[in-house]
Amino acid sequence: MKRKLCSGLAPVLALCCISLAATRVNAQSASGRFAFHPGQSMYIVAFRRSPQQVVVDPLRGTVATADNICLELGAESKVRNKIEEWQFFKISEKLSEADFVFLVSLDDNAMEGLAVPFEAYRQHFKEKFDLDALRDAAYGRYLAGPLKLPTLSRLSERLVKDFREKLPKK
Repeated sequence: MKRKLCSGLAPVLALCCISLAATRVNAQSASGRFAFHPGQSMYIVAFRRSPQQVVVDPLRGTVATADNICLELGAESKVRNKIEEWQFFKISEKLSEADFVFLVSLDDNAMEGLAVPFEAYRQHFKEKFDLDALRDAAYGRYLAGPLKLPTLSRLSERLVKDFREKLPKK
């Protein structure tokens, strides 16, 4: 009796495992459904992250490090100009009118661009900065540099070039 019961449960358990695995695969590929196409609008945000030491307890000499996020309007303007020259995407002045956020991280001699959904931008950039979570949620990641002469113009041009080259060809 016990063997019949166990052998009857095996196919049911296998079916449950297969259906749960299919659900999990669908959940992971949800962000993969986003497709870039001409005419979409993007909201651009450029920033520079620098660690900042904060004295927590002056008596003990305890120091903590916190991220200082500074918006980089000059870099945003340069990237915007290159995107406008490309004429593939439109630039949105308002976050609420854009299809995605193009988040540009500026380093001393390099740039990284992430095309991210609104929720990831809000949750991992605005509320609590988490670069790994932003990269995980991104529709695409684009890099420029490092360059020996890293001007904003050269970095912006190379960043947009990398974006163009990585778009799926139709």
